[in-house]
Amino acid sequence: MAYVIEARGVSKDFGSGEASVAALRGINLHVTRNEMLAIMGPSGSGKSTLLHVLAGIEPPTQGQILFEGQDLALCTDRERTLLRRRQIGFIFQSFNLLPTVTAEENVSLPLLLDGVKAAEARRRAREVLEMVEMSHRRAHLPGKLSGGEQQRVAIARALVIQPSVLLADEPTGSLDSVNGQRVMELLRRVADERRQTILLITHDAAVADRAGRILHLRDGCLEPDGQPNAPSGDSRHVEPEAD
Repeated sequence: MAYVIEARGVSKDFGSGEASVAALRGINLHVTRNEMLAIMGPSGSGKSTLLHVLAGIEPPTQGQILFEGQDLALCTDRERTLLRRRQIGFIFQSFNLLPTVTAEENVSLPLLLDGVKAAEARRRAREVLEMVEMSHRRAHLPGKLSGGEQQRVAIARALVIQPSVLLADEPTGSLDSVNGQRVMELLRRVADERRQTILLITHDAAVADRAGRILHLRDGCLEPDGQPNAPSGDSRHVEPEAD
């Protein structure tokens, strides 16, 4: 079975000595190609730290991160930067759109930064904006878009590079329930129709229920394995064993 991302015995500490804080503790995780995986946990459980470590933004204190079989610790800083630019699409809770350029220009930007010619970047941007049903708003600045519309533009920006995996950090956290549901319907459609691998983190069970597999993170510890979602859409999970 092909893994896009694999974590082997990953721990992450911040600080040193008596001030050291263990954010992640012995994480073992695999993200299978074409799956949609949700990691649930309360605030402070280590979800965002785990996402940053998996993406090679933060190095683990211990353990290995493999991206499509490649050990990130053996990559140079430039190689990790290029990997994130070309193979990992990021979706953030706060959208992270540039406020002074249009939706189309925001979506084109990752391609332009990677040396794609402007005409081709615009063509690909318009293609993904149409897919997320935002082509009619492509000339608008982010400030003229609703929160749900901004997040759809952000999803288009993540997809335009044709990534190996989408990493979504609380993608509905800044949205009301209606727009949050629409965004999750879009991500589910992207996963199904494009066979896009997606890893999302959330504290919201309704969001996690859209995924095919759910893992639970508590105090930096991940439960041994995720349970597939029940056909009804209700998630099932196993509580972690006591130490």
